[in-house]
Amino acid sequence: MLSLERDGFTAEQVKKALHSAHRRLDFRYELLDKNGNKKSDLYNVINGEVTQQSLATIKRKAKFRLREDGNIDFLTDRIRPIVRLFVRNGWAEFPMGEFFLSSPTRYESDGQVFREVDAYDGLIVLNDDKFTEVYNIPSGTNYTQAVIDILASAGISKYNIERADKVTSKDISFEVGKEKLYAVNELLRGINYESIHVDVNGYFTSSNYRSPTERASEYDYVTDSDSVIAGGYSEELDIFDLPNVWSVVVKDSETETISLSSAYTNDNPNNSLSTVSRGRNIVDYREIDNVADQATLDAYVQRLAYEASQKFGKVEFETAIMPIHDYADVFTVQFSDLNVSGKYSETSWTMPLEVGAKMKHEIRRTEFIV
Repeated sequence: MLSLERDGFTAEQVKKALHSAHRRLDFRYELLDKNGNKKSDLYNVINGEVTQQSLATIKRKAKFRLREDGNIDFLTDRIRPIVRLFVRNGWAEFPMGEFFLSSPTRYESDGQVFREVDAYDGLIVLNDDKFTEVYNIPSGTNYTQAVIDILASAGISKYNIERADKVTSKDISFEVGKEKLYAVNELLRGINYESIHVDVNGYFTSSNYRSPTERASEYDYVTDSDSVIAGGYSEELDIFDLPNVWSVVVKDSETETISLSSAYTNDNPNNSLSTVSRGRNIVDYREIDNVADQATLDAYVQRLAYEASQKFGKVEFETAIMPIHDYADVFTVQFSDLNVSGKYSETSWTMPLEVGAKMKHEIRRTEFIV
């Protein structure tokens, strides 16, 4: 969730500093141990880049270019980049995540050794850790507790999982070799929760899914005199194979029996994508093997229909660096040149960690068009 209040400064003070023609930004980096505890400040990072993609498997990634000084254990240490914004008479700090280091490339230039490092948020731990024997979850197990148990089995103790009272209606098992990240997201889907993600402070996070249509706008991007928007924004409309019928069944993989089903049809004659307007059905059919109950399944199908509708309108634009962003933020935009106006949800952003650089955003409209 997008957050402005920081380090004793009000949201209004931070916003004023972000939109000031004389804004001051700085960057610093912390070296963390394998448990996420700070070891030291890093002074050898030359630059970096952080990318957040809400629809990706590993949702937050980074790249760092640094001078080699022998103080980093690339097998266990992590890096936490922090954006600093000068507000009034002090600095507000915005952590950008905790990153595991991978694939370092060494090279020499002018007598110094440098490294180009790819880095990933904590979801890489769940994705790399797989079950070494069949993992069984008995019928009647609380879904969120089952998620927490899998996190613990991967050595993860920092989590913020909204508790639910729903329990599994049957035994659920995951085969040998299946990624624990897959298992966690399957369980969360079973109660119509967000897929798991890691916040800027390293906490594994998930809560009940709420459509952006139901969420309040958290910020405004407007092309006015105080705008931080750079030129060159664009809008893409993609409707070629957009579904207008969604059907999901809960099917036992062993017995092939269907226990629950749910469907949704966009048959609104006033909607250009509907079965009536297009004169044909474009069906999104899925089989799943667990869900808490019929109400959850119905909500999940509605969610699929909404997420498909998001693909209808995508806007890409650039701004000055805005370190307030996190995961799947919702905000209002008003781009007068494109006649684009409304509430959008952010599916991707990329932030170079350099003074004067531009931040890239990809957003999708929140209107439930089906």
